[in-house]
Amino acid sequence: MTSASDDIFWSLKTVRQKTGLSSATIYRYMAVDLFPARRKLGPNRVGWLASEVKAWSEKRPELGR
Repeated sequence: MTSASDDIFWSLKTVRQKTGLSSATIYRYMAVDLFPARRKLGPNRVGWLASEVKAWSEKRPELGR
């Protein structure tokens, strides 16, 4: 079940901090469907749903925080 606090968007900086992954690794994983897709939030802004990144991280205990 997803709480309301999980239904927020995280910036790339926040995703990097929460996962410990570099930007290059995040984009490389996205390219082969190993990481949640980013969402376009505006003309010059993208974000990742916190709930999706958390679910991804929980499936990988070595990366989970």
